[in-house]
Order: sequence, then structure tokens, then C-alpha cells
Amino acid sequence: MDQLTELLDVIYLNYLTPLFVGTGYVLEFLLITPFLSMHLPPLAHVILLAGVLAMFSFSLRRLLRVEQKVRQFNTDFAAKREKQQNLQLISDKQSRSALYRVTDEELNDEYNRFLAGHYARYVSIYLLPLFLILAWLNTIFTPTFLERYHGSPYLWPLPIQSMGVGGLNLTFCFLVAYIGWLIIGFQGKRLVVKGKK
Repeated sequence: MDQLTELLDVIYLNYLTPLFVGTGYVLEFLLITPFLSMHLPPLAHVILLAGVLAMFSFSLRRLLRVEQKVRQFNTDFAAKREKQQNLQLISDKQSRSALYRVTDEELNDEYNRFLAGHYARYVSIYLLPLFLILAWLNTIFTPTFLERYHGSPYLWPLPIQSMGVGGLNLTFCFLVAYIGWLIIGFQGKRLVVKGKK
């Protein structure tokens, strides 16, 4: 067990940490430095970066062919359900019941496998990039940086402290912006599909 722990430590310290740190520097150079030179406020940075992440998520969704996989599964599953309905034509009640039970278990297993894969794709497309970007942004827009920038540790300081809230933090603002961009993207996609019909 100690050897496994040492191996994981070596992988984490020698490979993963430099990879994430290097990627953070590249992202900071490409996505943060230009906006800072334009004197864009941190809140605008966060909103724009949420839009970039939403575009990345849509690209990843297209790359993983989520729509095609869902469409194919629905078609195959409906065909198998239709075949299962043909079991009603069997006159022997016990045989019909046994065959129905077996096919029902197969359909349930197939549906559960699809559902597990579908959720894994959604975690890969939306949640994992979201958590990685938030972890990175929290190292850039630290409370100290925000305090120097506009005198408050919050990304969006509120003028009146109503109900004890001094402002909105980076995570909240980024999540709201990201969800907003995703809604806009899905609505735009729906309009494009309607336009093609």
C-alpha cells in the first residue's frame, strides 16, 4: 500500500501539479492579461469567462456527439419495447410471463447503462470544467486582489449591507453567468433547429 501511495504522490507532484500550474499560467496570459490591460472590471472578466466556458461545453458536447447518442438510444430502445409488446401474441401465459420478465430486465439493464454513461458525459461536459475553472479563478481573483481593486473582498460589492450580505462572491457570480450563457446557448440552438424545419 505504501508503494501505491508513493507512486500516486510522484504522479501528482511531478506530473499533475506542473500540468495544472502551467495550464493556469497559459490561461491567465490568454484570458486575463488582455482584459486587465483593457481595464475591464473583474465582474466583466467573470461573465466573459463564463461565456467562454459555455462555448467550450457546447463544443465538448458536439465532440462527444451527445445528441446523436441520445437519439440512437431512443430509437433502439423504442424498437426493443415494440418487440417486447409482441410477446402478448404468445398464447401460453407462463411462457409469456417468463419471456416478458427476461426482456424487461434486459431493457432495465440497458437503460441503466445508458443513464450512467449519460450522466458521466454530463459530468465531463459541464461539472468537471466548471470546477477546474472555478478553482483556477479563485487563485486569480483572490479576496486580496479584489480588496486592492475596489476595496471589498467580494467580486460584486453591494452598496447597502442588507441582511448582513456585503457582496456577491466569485463562485456565485460565475455560476449565475455560466447558467445564463448555457440557457442562451440552448435557446439559440432550439431557434436554429426550428428555423431549419
